[in-house]
Amino acid sequence: MEAIKINVNKQIDGYTFSIAPSTRQLIRSLFANSHPANNIFVAYDTKSDFEVYYGRLENYIYPALLGIDDQHDMNNKIDEILFVDTQTGNVLHKHKLTA
Repeated sequence: MEAIKINVNKQIDGYTFSIAPSTRQLIRSLFANSHPANNIFVAYDTKSDFEVYYGRLENYIYPALLGIDDQHDMNNKIDEILFVDTQTGNVLHKHKLTA
């Protein structure tokens, strides 16, 4: 399967992580019990504090944004997650999923 693209928009007070409507539709078709969100906002200080205690925020953002509970099922159907800067189009972070 192809990679899932998560858009990252840097704002004055934090980051907004979002997925396109076509991605939400794809997720719903692949995972019957999924509940994908439109976007998730995280303030800069929250991201910084979170990463001190738990590691990279992106590892927790994509399951919440995609609304998928079963990590094993996700690993079988999705190859990787790409976090892409909406302003530049640059890939900020890649998360490779393993089956």
